Amino acid sequence: MKPARAAVWNARAALVYSLGAWTTLGALIYYGRMEKGSTENSNDPEASQLRKEVHTKEYPFGLTVTTEITYKEVQPPLTRLLRRVVSFFVPDDGPPSEK
Repeated sequence: MKPARAAVWNARAALVYSLGAWTTLGALIYYGRMEKGSTENSNDPEASQLRKEVHTKEYPFGLTVTTEITYKEVQPPLTRLLRRVVSFFVPDDGPPSEK
């Protein structure tokens, strides 16, 4: 393989590798923030109000499919959602003790 052609393939591989690395980093940050958000609502008594529906369907040869759907009765307030979005883009300049 000629050196110029090898350099082109090297650049392509580097592009694919960097795209995968940034995607992985973004997913880690996103899911890390989601886990923190779920612990905030664990102390909220209204968040524990759930409604579940279980559907079971039986097929021939003993195959059974069970689908469980969970509905959350209380949705988070719009202001909390807006504060999370704004805090993601605008850093808080206050001391860490006030957060």
